[in-house]
Amino acid sequence: MYSSSHEITASVALRRFVRQTQHSLERKVNALSHDVAPATVHACRTQARRLRAFLRTFRQAFNAAELTCYENALRRLTHDLGAARNADVAQQMIERLAEDRCVPREDGLEDLRKIAAQARTRAVWDLKARMIDKAWIRRLERLRRAASNPALIVESLEPMAVMTARVLRRRRRRLRRQLRAHRRSPKALHKLRLKVKTLRYALECVAPQDGVVRAEIKELRLLQHYLGEFHDEWTLRRRLARQRRYSRATINIRSRLLGHREVLLHNIEKHRDHLLRIWQQAPPERIRFLRTAAAA
Repeated sequence: MYSSSHEITASVALRRFVRQTQHSLERKVNALSHDVAPATVHACRTQARRLRAFLRTFRQAFNAAELTCYENALRRLTHDLGAARNADVAQQMIERLAEDRCVPREDGLEDLRKIAAQARTRAVWDLKARMIDKAWIRRLERLRRAASNPALIVESLEPMAVMTARVLRRRRRRLRRQLRAHRRSPKALHKLRLKVKTLRYALECVAPQDGVVRAEIKELRLLQHYLGEFHDEWTLRRRLARQRRYSRATINIRSRLLGHREVLLHNIEKHRDHLLRIWQQAPPERIRFLRTAAAA
């Protein structure tokens, strides 16, 4: 027998969640308009990605045309924030390596740091100019309209918990298959990261009380962290490989990043194994019916 939290219908729960998450995203966009700091850029982009992941997870519960409109608006927002976020990540990584003193300062490191700082300044300037443009305001308004469109969500009497259980089983099955493939190319690991992130966000949305699910979320978070670090370092190595000037600094940094690659791959494999072990040991009924955050 289900509790009252299980009886809320999928359409009601999804509508509440979309409304709450959209309002949270709008607050973060407003904070970004006052201060384009690395933290505000990251918070805004993460919230948009979290909402996109949720929409993707429960795609069957939305009307296709309205969902496409909403997803396109969210995708455009994350794209607009991408340059500033990438510049922040590159600058932070170079600063971290500079603090570790893995690269002699007299071998062009200071010039390389200046290039990263200039790239960040240019990306922030471009983002600020975009945010005061009328097109940006129109896009945000389209985003609000898409989120509040009554036709966005298909009316359904199915309990949200039942739909959640079915969706999570499918997401776990797909991720398990990809984890067992043991592909280690950067592109394959990037695709794996996207699946890990989608499942993690979906689980966090359903507010689990079960210890097994909390352990699952912890492993997903750690796996996502190391996969993200791997992708960021791989991207920086490729970017530095295209730079002709300050070759000694770029060679030293690329060498350091390449050496760190095996450490990251080891951590990825470790948390991959932990996650597979959780799924193997946890009985299905332990992770079947979950109370949704929207229903709480």
